[in-house]
Amino acid sequence: MIADEEPLYDSDEQLVERLSAGENFVLDVLMQRYQEPLYHFVLRYIHDEHLAYDIVQETFVRVFTRATSFKQEFRFKTWLYQIALNLCRDRGRRKALLYFFSFNEAEEKESIYTAYDAGLEVKNETQNDIARLHKHISTLPHKLRAALILFSLEEKSQIESAEILGVSPKTVETRVYRAKKILKKKMNK
Repeated sequence: MIADEEPLYDSDEQLVERLSAGENFVLDVLMQRYQEPLYHFVLRYIHDEHLAYDIVQETFVRVFTRATSFKQEFRFKTWLYQIALNLCRDRGRRKALLYFFSFNEAEEKESIYTAYDAGLEVKNETQNDIARLHKHISTLPHKLRAALILFSLEEKSQIESAEILGVSPKTVETRVYRAKKILKKKMNK
């Protein structure tokens, strides 16, 4: 391919192929496509805005430095999320809380309570429940936590979650079920 060709309409896989051929500028296109959704995924996993930003940046650095190792039979998005997930796990941020609800959902719940003037007791109770849930999610084993976040929070299909995790779709289903069962038991204590 010629370096002057417009990369915006290339598939992800074509862009990685061009990147591995030395067309470094196509990394910008991949970053435009995936930086924001990847950031939200990482943030939900580690619950630290600055660290999430760093991990996303490091993910793209690894894409750049390892583009030649990308196997064309796989989807780029799967490979990208695997890199990010490995970086999250490698950081060892066990103390970090996970967001089970997105920031917008939490803000919407708060504004609903404020709008109906439900009082501080109800609002505090809800916030306490969310905090307890975050605490319990952070104690889940990595395999269960990763499956839960990908499938339930990121709303990825079982197949896509399975590709990212390198397991079967049935394994994803089982892990999400086990994670929810553990969380329900802990929340009912």
